[in-house]
Amino acid sequence: MSETFAKKDIYDQNGFLLLAKGQRTTDAVIEKLKKRGCYEEEALIHSNAKQSAATFPAVLELGKRMNIRNDRILEHTSQVLSTVIFESKTKPWWIYVNVLSNHLDWLYTHSIDVAIISLMIAVELRYNEDELWNIGLGAFLHDVGELLIPKPIIQKPGPLNDLERNFIRQHCELGKSSLEPYGLPQECVDIVMQHHERLDGSGYPKGLKGDEICRNAKIVMIADVVDGITSGRPYKPIGEMDTAIKTLRRDKEKYSQEYVSVLEKILE
Repeated sequence: MSETFAKKDIYDQNGFLLLAKGQRTTDAVIEKLKKRGCYEEEALIHSNAKQSAATFPAVLELGKRMNIRNDRILEHTSQVLSTVIFESKTKPWWIYVNVLSNHLDWLYTHSIDVAIISLMIAVELRYNEDELWNIGLGAFLHDVGELLIPKPIIQKPGPLNDLERNFIRQHCELGKSSLEPYGLPQECVDIVMQHHERLDGSGYPKGLKGDEICRNAKIVMIADVVDGITSGRPYKPIGEMDTAIKTLRRDKEKYSQEYVSVLEKILE
């Protein structure tokens, strides 16, 4: 028995996202794509059912980049991320998923990667399904406030000046205010607001410390740093995973060393 997944994002003629990359399809979904004139056989992946849970392309790509061989974590992460994206299609916040996917390629990829890394850590911590769904969605939308930051600032190849830096530092609060009217779980909104806080109070926007920061945000901030270092940006080269781990270990007063250890266990 085989199952079918989207190999890439599929849009309608108006630019709306119909099927996200890696999302499982059904006969009904394929029929709708055909009716809208958006069906492309080469845009789909057919896989064996035994392998289907781990075939979300973004999970496989990141797993390969991070050299992760733990199939259990990859499969569980893939299942949760696929569910989050699929179920969000019927939610008011789907508009932000659409906008993220059309705004900047690297920002969308970063959003997916941070969700994957966060979910891997959460799976290893034995989060239940509701908890996984919340951290998956919150991590995916963590940088949604950057949609309101001028692109020339986000894409600037050199160092930011003080004014530009202040613009960037507003994205957590902008993200929270953007999402609050749409009824997301509070756990998700807290991630958006707190993922740049640091345990020693040196983060932003509120300078929270220790247990003032929610558990999910402590995980997502680690995922954010890891992907920020190990993936490309217009303003920096790609770094090594060892560099990311060393950064998290060196700044042990800023990041939960318990969760860094969980990440290291996954990488092993």
